[in-house]
Amino acid sequence: MRKTLIVTLAVLAAAVAVCALSMHALNGAVDRADRLRSAAVLAEEENRISDAKAAMLELAEFWRRKASLLEMMASHDALHEVQSAVAEAQICLECEDRDDFLRCMAVVEENLNHIRDEQSPRLSNLY
Repeated sequence: MRKTLIVTLAVLAAAVAVCALSMHALNGAVDRADRLRSAAVLAEEENRISDAKAAMLELAEFWRRKASLLEMMASHDALHEVQSAVAEAQICLECEDRDDFLRCMAVVEENLNHIRDEQSPRLSNLY
């Protein structure tokens, strides 16, 4: 009986640790993507277009690299929406369409916040 209890507690502790590490990895990736998004928007608003393009390229490459890991923790559709909005924002930036670039970046921000909220440990996410 005592051995069963110890094994059960060990499995529970391992499951909690895996969940905590997954949440940390997901939040870290979303935070990094949001910082790159903010840097691109700030550079564009300050008319530093080459810096904005570099930040967008870094954001797109970062999101592509992290996609396989993030797909284990978050909705594939939500991740794809971020990737699509980033690609569209890059095109808008290349075409020097400021309004559409800012609109796309707002969509990226909203999707990143949605991923973060969807995976946060809250009572509303349990059912």
